[in-house]
Amino acid sequence: MLELKDIEQAKKLFEEWDLNRVWHSPAPEFIEHSKKKAKNSLNLAIYLLDKIEKTKELDDNDTVTIWIVTLDYYSMFFEVEYLLGLDGRKLPEGTKDTHKTIYLAFLYYYVIKGSELERKKPKEMTTSRMSKALTLFKTLQDETLELQRVKKSVKDLKTQREQRHALTYKMSRTAEISEAKRSIEKATEFRQLVEEYILSKRR
Repeated sequence: MLELKDIEQAKKLFEEWDLNRVWHSPAPEFIEHSKKKAKNSLNLAIYLLDKIEKTKELDDNDTVTIWIVTLDYYSMFFEVEYLLGLDGRKLPEGTKDTHKTIYLAFLYYYVIKGSELERKKPKEMTTSRMSKALTLFKTLQDETLELQRVKKSVKDLKTQREQRHALTYKMSRTAEISEAKRSIEKATEFRQLVEEYILSKRR
């Protein structure tokens, strides 16, 4: 869920970055590579889902649905990296917490900047096509990071699953596939929204 504290954090961070020219300039190869990684991540997630639904090839693989959700998130991540690259922005080497930074950059440059959110402290999040895309990104980012935490902490697996409904080997295969499908839907919708935005800017 989007939070007002994220708006304030994004404003503070990127007003400073813009003032101090912290962003690096991306090479055309980096932009093209980000675009390709975004597309390939989503395509691989769709391919894996198709495999688990139509074959028995991955029936013994308890982690395939976790990887589908992770690939969907990375598709979004690389899509934002691509979008920022088109606008001449690339994270500097050594940026801490790149996932949070990419999310906040997306929030700042494509929802806040040029809106009423930039000028005053908002009471609530405004709705636009890009704010909808941002919500999809943040939701899947949270789910993916939670899955990674669960994976690293086997001892707390049961508790984490109950608290956050994360995918685990204890879920039924049907439930896992359902979660994987939902994440693909989110990633696909996100990609469509961002690509429509890119096309509208080129007109």
